[in-house]
Amino acid sequence: MQDIIRRLMFLLHWLGFACLIYWVVIFLTMILPALPEGINELEYAVEDIASIIVIMVDLDESEYPLFWSLWLAVAHYPIRWLLTGNKSLLPWKNN
Repeated sequence: MQDIIRRLMFLLHWLGFACLIYWVVIFLTMILPALPEGINELEYAVEDIASIIVIMVDLDESEYPLFWSLWLAVAHYPIRWLLTGNKSLLPWKNN
């Protein structure tokens, strides 16, 4: 039983890490092109990011996979740390 739980935690951590990388890339692709354009474009990019983050607390959006991927990206590390004590953010390292 311990082995199954360990594998599930490992899977959760890999999925969460993949979602985290996905969202970091998405946010960077929203911000980086706006930087050379000036402050107005940067404000629009930040507004877009803020609207994505607002979706996290809107339970009406829970039927969409992006809602869950954003929550998994944010919550995977604290969940793993609480359940296993492993402090490494990277899935291929222990402690």
